[in-house]
Amino acid sequence: MSLFETVPTTLFRPLASPGAAIYTQVLLALFAATKQQSQPLSRERALSLVEQQLELPNAEALTSDAQEEESELEQNNHASAILRSLRAWGWLRFEQQSDYSSAIILPDYAFRLLQLFEDLATKQRQHLRGMICGIHDVLEKACTGDAPHDRLSNAYEQTLFLTQALKELQHNIGLHIQKVLQTLKTKDVLEHVFGTYRKDIVDQAYHQLRTSDHLSRYRPAILQFLQKIERTNLLELSAQHLVSRGEAASFEVAYNRLTDQIDTIRSHFDQLDQLIGVIDLRHSQFVDSAVRNIELFLSASTSTSGQLHRILSQVLPNQQAFEQASPEISEMLSIYEFQLTDQQSLSAPTRAAVPFEIQAESYAPLSEAEIAQAQADTLRQLRRSISRDRVRRYALQLLGDAEQRRGSEIELEGVDDLSLIIYLRSYGDGSLGYTVEPIDDGVWVERDGVGFRDFLVRRVSTEQPA
Repeated sequence: MSLFETVPTTLFRPLASPGAAIYTQVLLALFAATKQQSQPLSRERALSLVEQQLELPNAEALTSDAQEEESELEQNNHASAILRSLRAWGWLRFEQQSDYSSAIILPDYAFRLLQLFEDLATKQRQHLRGMICGIHDVLEKACTGDAPHDRLSNAYEQTLFLTQALKELQHNIGLHIQKVLQTLKTKDVLEHVFGTYRKDIVDQAYHQLRTSDHLSRYRPAILQFLQKIERTNLLELSAQHLVSRGEAASFEVAYNRLTDQIDTIRSHFDQLDQLIGVIDLRHSQFVDSAVRNIELFLSASTSTSGQLHRILSQVLPNQQAFEQASPEISEMLSIYEFQLTDQQSLSAPTRAAVPFEIQAESYAPLSEAEIAQAQADTLRQLRRSISRDRVRRYALQLLGDAEQRRGSEIELEGVDDLSLIIYLRSYGDGSLGYTVEPIDDGVWVERDGVGFRDFLVRRVSTEQPA
């Protein structure tokens, strides 16, 4: 099916016009207002939103093509002309209400496209956090017979979305590598590594992918759930349910669709190791590229070529001076022109060495409130460290007046308590006033996705014999 069998051929005309930025702002403003209201936008409300965007510099001049869509008699209001043009291009529909007023309606494809535009404008990215865990939980519920047809389709869609998000992550790391290779200052490289890259890649996706959402943690169970669905009669029941709801023409069609979904989920999870391996390699290449660039910058002052380049940069301090330089000086500078011999290579290009100079930066003095807040944050971080004394206090607090207590009875109040339980067992040799003893018939306990066999915390005396 062709795209333009679903959307009008003129849909992207305003996005290719000189006023594309204005039209986009108008559409996003209408979209935001539509999501906030339970009823369609009135024409008066839509006109006021358009007029707000027309207050931007040169807005009317840039959107003059909207007037071309109207006759001379209708060119009395530029905001109205924009609304009518957006309707003619396919972004809006006018719907007459029972009181003969007009309401602004967004078609279904406009909703989906504008949501994408809004995500891109606000730099919202696809989050990987919890996706593998979510697929695991959905399939686990499907195995219990709780709406398996809907849950299987949900797991199928989430798996496709996960693969797409991982491929997007892989390509984004490549873009960051190119930016680092093109950066010419140590300060800019460090800011990119510890700022942009950490925010867009490490914190949002890569860290969760390698820790809480680690593939090896959930994949065995996911594959077991798929096998259980195939071995039981859940597929037949789900296929019959799809036929009864009119979502499939026959039992065979529904059954084949569900089977294909299971095969797709299984194949995607079998291939995820390879995709994650490529992402790991790209991440290592980015770090190596950044470190290599910094090493080149820091060693620049030790070479003769770096000193010569410094002298020439003083003679020609900017690009305009370079363009106006005499042929002799331009010929000298061409010695330091750099190119990649291999366009596919990820190594840093050859650059003329430059001396390392410390750039003094002025910082505004901190207020008393900011200093107090920083001290409080530092103290809070220090208190998170787990020492033997803190483990001892934690054990005595758990025991209270009792002589012993089971590990399964311990309630977690925060993330730090999970680490304290680990150290509680590690230091349970009696030197801190307690011992940790295994229980032969101890139950399996789950705490925030981490499991352990139940154990016994017993109070002991730490007094040395005379």
